[in-house]
Amino acid sequence: MRRLKLIVTVSLFSFGLLATPAQADPLRDWFGGLVDWGKRRPTAAVTVSGFVPPTRGLPSNREGGSARGGLCPASPQRLTALVPSSSLGLTVAARPSFFVYLPPTGNRPVELMLQDAQGKVLHVSEFQPKHTGIVRVDLPSHAPELAVGQTYRWYFSIICDPNDSSASLHVGGWVQRIPFGDSLRQQLAKAPVSDRPYLYAKAGLWHETLAAFLELRQAQPANPHLQSDWLSLLQLQGLEQLAQAPVAGNL
Repeated sequence: MRRLKLIVTVSLFSFGLLATPAQADPLRDWFGGLVDWGKRRPTAAVTVSGFVPPTRGLPSNREGGSARGGLCPASPQRLTALVPSSSLGLTVAARPSFFVYLPPTGNRPVELMLQDAQGKVLHVSEFQPKHTGIVRVDLPSHAPELAVGQTYRWYFSIICDPNDSSASLHVGGWVQRIPFGDSLRQQLAKAPVSDRPYLYAKAGLWHETLAAFLELRQAQPANPHLQSDWLSLLQLQGLEQLAQAPVAGNL
């Protein structure tokens, strides 16, 4: 089975200790922007706890370049991972969902890979996509659960040549699971579905914010307020080129 031969080591430290300002700024920027975006809906604030920030910036790979040998079809919009500008997203899910913009693949398969912080491969899933646009890729029930406080790396690839992994297109990001606080649980239980993305955003939960918001967009594709908020959310993370991309749903 194909594997990306990448070894990444990430040092972690407790939330009570701060990295140097230069190291922490990218995280503060995306996290603060997401929380501010959540204030577009008048819901109560949610305190985030249990986040373990990396001591340094994390390698980013949000856009796939050109595949070696030109085996994958060319597209005006590249394969793109919907991850924050810091490349790290927070979640409370044991098995979160990941989001990518998938261009036409020419009927080629795609692959989701999950690694731990030391580069050990924990899970690989392969799919045969039927749609293009923004797709949701769920970590399946047979995949290992994410441990609270641990950082993981995920990759999404278009397999351009099944015999040569270097010919594939790869994008991805980092994810960390944090505790699901009682305050957020209680608010979500009482809130209407339309408020959930904003509650998740105020808690700094990137993966849940995207999942809940894209479900709203699929249910109300012509809602101008949702269209405006979607553009604003993407602009915060430098992903505004995807604002008009169709939402294709689960892969």
